[in-house]
Amino acid sequence: MTTDGEYARREPKKQANFLLPEQLISELRRTVPAKMRSQVVATALERELARIKARHALADYFGAWKPTAGKA
Repeated sequence: MTTDGEYARREPKKQANFLLPEQLISELRRTVPAKMRSQVVATALERELARIKARHALADYFGAWKPTAGKA
């Protein structure tokens, strides 16, 4: 996860276009100051991608470790 300062110093940025629900955009605009919106969205996206990757890794390796005989 990034902090305020890290976001400003990170690798070069690229603009991306996303379609989001109007209600979500309205809430973002009401809640987050204009100069912080990209940072908030980037942080949320980082967290969600990490969660998705962890879920995939868990699914890929589920059952890989089986208990050995006589051990719990």
